[in-house]
Amino acid sequence: MEIVKDILKVEERIGYREVETLVETETYVDQTKPDIDQVLWADGKVEILSTKIIQDKILINGLVKFKVVYKSKEDELNIYPLEANSDFKEEIVIEGIDESMAVDVNPSVEYIEFDLVDERKVLLNGLINLSARVEKSNSVELINEITEKSNLQLLKEKIQYNDIVSREESYALIKEAFEVGESQPPILEVLKVDMNPYEKELNISSDRIIVSGVLECSVIYFGGNKLNSIKREIPFTHFMDTENVEYDTKCQLKMEAVSGEYEVRENLEGQSKILDLEAKVRISAKLYNQKEKEVIIDAYSTQEKLKLQMDEMKIMENVKEIINKEQISKEISHREFKEIYAIEGSPKIIDNQYVDDKILVEGILPITIYYMDKIGDSITTCKEEIPYKFYVNGEAMGKDVVINTESNLENIRYTLKDDVLIIDVTVRNQISVNRERKIKVVNNIEETGELIDNKKRPSIIVYIVQKHDQLWDIAKRYNTTMEEIIESNNIINPSNLMPGEKIVIEKKIDIDF
Repeated sequence: MEIVKDILKVEERIGYREVETLVETETYVDQTKPDIDQVLWADGKVEILSTKIIQDKILINGLVKFKVVYKSKEDELNIYPLEANSDFKEEIVIEGIDESMAVDVNPSVEYIEFDLVDERKVLLNGLINLSARVEKSNSVELINEITEKSNLQLLKEKIQYNDIVSREESYALIKEAFEVGESQPPILEVLKVDMNPYEKELNISSDRIIVSGVLECSVIYFGGNKLNSIKREIPFTHFMDTENVEYDTKCQLKMEAVSGEYEVRENLEGQSKILDLEAKVRISAKLYNQKEKEVIIDAYSTQEKLKLQMDEMKIMENVKEIINKEQISKEISHREFKEIYAIEGSPKIIDNQYVDDKILVEGILPITIYYMDKIGDSITTCKEEIPYKFYVNGEAMGKDVVINTESNLENIRYTLKDDVLIIDVTVRNQISVNRERKIKVVNNIEETGELIDNKKRPSIIVYIVQKHDQLWDIAKRYNTTMEEIIESNNIINPSNLMPGEKIVIEKKIDIDF
């Protein structure tokens, strides 16, 4: 008996955890700027600088970029920005992880609060949510092929899995210059720049990933004695080098704007109306092939005792990958909106369930609205939450599936009409449906040379089927084959034995002359 072995690479989810960390800092008004009369808003962005796994811990270094916008005490209306950066360190404990594993950390801002200490100083507190997912690629040695003996019985099972080809990360540098409209005033101060990248198209060739995306950019600036807003969609194409991809290789893509710089320039008429933008977008890609393989989970011989070497394998079987886009709408009429400057948000998944052959995904979209209030023409912000829920056809996938949904905001459209703010949002959901399984596989079979003696066994055995009995186990116990039992008993459905059913097992002895 000759055995040919193979190495199977499977992905295993080790752990997931969310933690919250409080980041505090303070900022002062520059000497060249006037005193603070009123803070209009404070916001911020989180950038993960580095992640490192040591035994049972994820070490995270990050940076929160705070921005405060205030109205000055000057006689005429003037609005200015203040900026402050605060770094932070956090540890996330997940038992069983080590440096050989891959980690993905997603940061989000829960809230930012400010306290005006005096006319030159602002205290800032930011609550940051960090969600970490750790995965591991395992290599398991399996039997790929056996030159079978006539008396060797093999029990095989098919498994579906994601064969991880590679994990790639690169940065796209996106540059764009655009001029504000003729009806809009020149730019005195840029108060807010919000950048949201999303994928439009993805192509994979033999040596590269070609990403076509859009950087949605919203700008609030002060000019003409009022706030003004600009919105632009900047298309971009980015290439990521890779190797060993096949024509049907799949890719999970994640985009994040990690930094953005801008400069105000004058146009031909000498007006400060041109905005030069430079954005740095981190693009992470996980390349994998969806594969199916038959593995040997048990074996025996009807004539000879065998020695089996077993290995327990934990796999995440890939059941389905779904890309879903949901249109979410909300009308807000309980506030006194006079003018909307910008709306931003980031979707969060609350729950995934498999119900009645459907995948149920529930999420919430917290949004921040920057606007002018009708009462007193005051500039302010408000927060709203848009809950959403949708179903996706699950096609009888079973109750033991693990569903993971990554949601990204594609765009926000809004109109203000008759004191009603109508918000339309497109959320892109990447749904991975997997089945977490532990399976024992045979990775080696040794011949012992010890023959099985059936001579003293009765010629006929009547076996009464017990609950949970499988035909394979009965055949193995009595050193016969499933085929012989099926033939002797005219069994129509071998996979569905009924408790109490009687099975006749005939003794067969090979006689060599």
